[in-house]
Amino acid sequence: MSKTIRFVGILCKCGRLKAYDRKKGITPQLTVPETKLVHREALLKAKMNRVFDGKLGKTNWSVESRDNVKWITVYHGKDLILLSTENSSDHNTIVQKILLILGI
Repeated sequence: MSKTIRFVGILCKCGRLKAYDRKKGITPQLTVPETKLVHREALLKAKMNRVFDGKLGKTNWSVESRDNVKWITVYHGKDLILLSTENSSDHNTIVQKILLILGI
């Protein structure tokens, strides 16, 4: 899909990874406890976004750009698809490909 993707995982509504894969040859930027915290943060943001669904419509996806990484979150039913990419990634193209695969 894109060589800039570092990590992709499916996070269930209870905060556990259902499945994931990491790009071969890279070192994770976060420790295991930090990774779990990032997953909780993603769930909390998703729950907070639902507060506004009635007036703004549901959130389909979001991107967070940091100094060292982009976080892409795609909402899929009760699950979240999380991606970590290089900053140089074309996040819109990645998201559109994911939506196409999901049939959304």
